[in-house]
Amino acid sequence: MKTIQTVFLSLFILLMASVSFAQVPELIRNNQFRKDARAAVDSLYNFNPKGADQKLAPWKQAYPSHPLWKLMDGMEFWWNILSDLNDTSHDKKFLKMMREADYAASKLLYEQSGHIDALIIRAVANGYIARQYSNRDEWVTSLSAARKAYSSYGYLQDADVDLADLKMGEGLKLYYSAYLPEAYPAVKTVSWFLPDGDKQQGLKYLREAAKTAIFARGEAIYFLGNINYNYEKKYDKALQNFQTLYDNYPNNNYYARLLVKNYYKMGRYDEALRVINESLARWSEKDLAFENVLREELLFWKGRILYRNNEYDEAASFFEQSLQLSKKLPRTRYRDFYAASAYYSGSVLQSNGDEDEAARYFKIVLDAKTGDGYKKMARRKLQNIRAEQQ
Repeated sequence: MKTIQTVFLSLFILLMASVSFAQVPELIRNNQFRKDARAAVDSLYNFNPKGADQKLAPWKQAYPSHPLWKLMDGMEFWWNILSDLNDTSHDKKFLKMMREADYAASKLLYEQSGHIDALIIRAVANGYIARQYSNRDEWVTSLSAARKAYSSYGYLQDADVDLADLKMGEGLKLYYSAYLPEAYPAVKTVSWFLPDGDKQQGLKYLREAAKTAIFARGEAIYFLGNINYNYEKKYDKALQNFQTLYDNYPNNNYYARLLVKNYYKMGRYDEALRVINESLARWSEKDLAFENVLREELLFWKGRILYRNNEYDEAASFFEQSLQLSKKLPRTRYRDFYAASAYYSGSVLQSNGDEDEAARYFKIVLDAKTGDGYKKMARRKLQNIRAEQQ
C-alpha cells in the first residue's frame, strides 16, 4: 500500500512539474528581452532577418511554444507587402500569418488569463491586419480589426506593465477616429462604431511611442510621417519623420522612396537627387531586396527633376528605364509609375517633334488602370496630335 502511495505521489509531483513547466512566461517583463526584441524588430525593418534571428535565438530555444515567434514571422513577411503594394499576390498569406499569431495568442490567454505577451501579440497582429485592409481601401473591415486590436490595448492599459507601444494604439485610435468620418462618407455612416477622437492628442501619443516603443517604434514614426504628409499637409514635419526612418533603416526600400517623394514635394530637388543616387548605389552594391521596385520609382523622380531643369533628353532616358521596369513588375497596368513614366516619355517626344511616337506613349497612359490625372492630360495631348495631323 505504501508503495502504491509512493507511486501516486511521484506521479502527482511529475504532473505538477509538467504543468509548471508548461507555463509560458511573460517575456516583456524581462529587461534583457526588451532590449533583444527591440534590436530584432530594428533588424527586420532594416531587411536583416538573420540579425533578428540571432537576437531572438536564445529566447526561441528556451520557449519554443511562445506565440511571439509567429508574430515575428508575420512582421518579417510584412515587407513583401509594403515594398510593393501593387502586388496583391502576398495578401492572403500575410493575413493568414497574422491571424495564426492572433489565434495562438488567444489560446495562451485561455490558458493563462491576462498574459501580457499574448495581449501584445493580439494587439500588434490585428493592428497589421487593420493596416493591410486599409491599404486595400476596405475601411469597414479595417475598422473591425482595429477595434479588435484596441480591445487588447485596453486590457494592457489596465495591466501593470510600462510599455510605450501602448501609446501607439491609443494615438492611432484618437487620430483616425476623428479623421476617418471626415474623409470617408462610407465610414461616416457607421461613425457610431468608432470611439471619440482627438487628432492632436493622438499625434502626441504617437510621438511618445516613436521614442521608446519596442515593437511599434518604426510604425509610430511612419504613421507620424504619413499623417503629416497626407492629412495634415505639414511636409516639413513629415520630412523629419521620413529622414529618421531612412537614417535608422538604410536598407529599407520603402523608407528611401518616401523620403525622396517628400523632398520632391517640398521642392528640395538637390537633396532628393542625393538620396536617389545614394540609394541606387547602395541597392546595386549590396544586392538588396526589391531593387527593381526601388529603381522604378527613384528613376522616375530623377527624370522629373531633370525635366524641371529642361534637360529633356536625359530625363527621357530615366522615364524610359522606369517604364521598362514597370513592365517587369506585377500588375503593370495598375502601377502608378507605369502611367506617369509613359506620360512624360510621350511629352518629351512631342516636344522633340516626334508626334507619332509620342502618341504611342499617350495610348499607354490611357491603357493604364491608374493615374486619372495623367490620363486626362494624355487624352488632351493625343487629341491635339490627331487634330494637327488631320
